[in-house]
Amino acid sequence: MQTHVYNYIAVQSLNHLYLSVRRHTTDSVTVKRCLQVTNQIVNFDAMASGVPTPDVLKSTVSLSATNSKVGSKVEVHLTLRGSRGNPMVGAGLMSSVDAIVQLPNGNTERIEFPDAIPAGGVCKALLWLKNVGVHQVCVKICGVEVKGSPVKVVAGIRGNLLNTYKPPMNQPHDIIQRENIFVVTDKSNNQVQVFDKNSVLPTSSVRLKIATWASLILMPLPGRGKPSRVQELCPVSSVRRETLQQPCGIAAGKDGSVYVADGQKHCIFVFDKHRECTSIIGGQGSALGQLNTPWFMAMNSRGNLVVAEFKNRRVQVFNPKRRQAVKIIDVKHNGKAWDCRGLALDQNDNVYVTVRSGFMRGWSVECVLVYAPNGDFLGNFGDGFNYVRGITVVAKGQSTIAYVVDGAHNRIVEYEM
Repeated sequence: MQTHVYNYIAVQSLNHLYLSVRRHTTDSVTVKRCLQVTNQIVNFDAMASGVPTPDVLKSTVSLSATNSKVGSKVEVHLTLRGSRGNPMVGAGLMSSVDAIVQLPNGNTERIEFPDAIPAGGVCKALLWLKNVGVHQVCVKICGVEVKGSPVKVVAGIRGNLLNTYKPPMNQPHDIIQRENIFVVTDKSNNQVQVFDKNSVLPTSSVRLKIATWASLILMPLPGRGKPSRVQELCPVSSVRRETLQQPCGIAAGKDGSVYVADGQKHCIFVFDKHRECTSIIGGQGSALGQLNTPWFMAMNSRGNLVVAEFKNRRVQVFNPKRRQAVKIIDVKHNGKAWDCRGLALDQNDNVYVTVRSGFMRGWSVECVLVYAPNGDFLGNFGDGFNYVRGITVVAKGQSTIAYVVDGAHNRIVEYEM
């Protein structure tokens, strides 16, 4: 039995060595041959000890579907094969198998296979896609990944319409949510409204309510005759007006830094906790790290800045410490690019972008597109919008809820993912 364990360790070590060298080289061929020989030794040792052993090089894992909807289930198919490639059936074969799924939030869960493999040779387990985003399924035999592992399955959004809210607003622009309170920038009324769904709070309580959140920073919207500055309501302060020309999006880091996207200067200004401009990210262009009319922004869980570019029709992810772009997500759907408008992130850093195709208000096509952090498309939802703008996404129990600002219709639309 001790020799059996030592041989498994040899298989695992050789497998990692095989994966570390370049494929189709002399070294890789040599290591692969050693791995095959060691596997044969393990199988022989297992037969001598009466323990059936799958061959890690010949066993495979696959999924019944690689794209599905959140809340659905997919089958994980595991075929265990012996050293000669023959499917293995019967009981007692799963003791050396370890299967896990990495969830979109980075956590892992174990996948439970039946103890016995049926006559067809394929052992099946169900995977419940509880979260929107990318799931990675990894199956190992004695610590060594089988062929096809890890395998990816994408859980797309549902986008079910829940409610429509129409408080007294005129051209609402953006929305944020804290607990049960919503804060909406009411653009044409030149005010910020605070409300709990259909019950709008009195105007006199707006300033008091916002002032209780020291981290909430707002700015006047760009437009003719309106000041170009960042404004904080608790306490009231501003940066020099000559710094900004058309402030559009704003985000705050955990260290107190404030990031302001300037749509006219095509860059992002970085302010420290004393409201001093410390650096600039971007500059006009379409290359990696350049910007063209950045609008909305958000900070993800890794501290990276996610920016929606209106004219470049893409989302760009920046490392703000290094002032470098680390990812570009081209916003395309149904074979065409879309103008990016609002942007929000959910609890797993999936990216929600409100988009529009066409320039004539009332005749354009508008919706919300959703992407995983790695750029995988997770689906689209919403229709009937007229000048769609900001969006906020919140977790509510096991569900993810999106609130979309439909500007020209003066409403907030609620969807369940």
